[in-house]
Amino acid sequence: MKIFIFIALALITLSCSKSADPAPTPVAPAPTAAELVKKVWSAGVVQWDGTTQFDKSASANLVAGYSQFRLDLTSSTAASLTEFDGKKFTGTYTLSSDAKKLTLSGLTSAEGAPSGTNGVLEFTVLSSPSATSMSIETTGTYIKASSKKVKLNLVL
Repeated sequence: MKIFIFIALALITLSCSKSADPAPTPVAPAPTAAELVKKVWSAGVVQWDGTTQFDKSASANLVAGYSQFRLDLTSSTAASLTEFDGKKFTGTYTLSSDAKKLTLSGLTSAEGAPSGTNGVLEFTVLSSPSATSMSIETTGTYIKASSKKVKLNLVL
């Protein structure tokens, strides 16, 4: 009888023992700004010196051509820009280490560089890029926008 009690206690003890905790699921690191900008962006809302020229959700716009605007940053360095007038330029881009400045360089097409830029467009990044939007503004005026500062709220 003592052996039976001993075996029963041993079985109860073994059945109640903790199994090893499973390894915690690793948390994926948040994407960096450089990773978040690597998309093909289109114009959501565009302003020239604070006046809305285009709103993707509007039925009529002052500059309807922004519906064809595309900024392709899917490569690590290559950039493609389709302007509101339909002209397409290719070049390179850099995002500053603090993700506050986006520079498009060497922009060219069969017709040359975008008007008045010498192939360089610089933008201030107004808010951290997200998975679906990015807000940028030209650092100076842009001749193609009636020599005004251009603010682009970009979306996918």
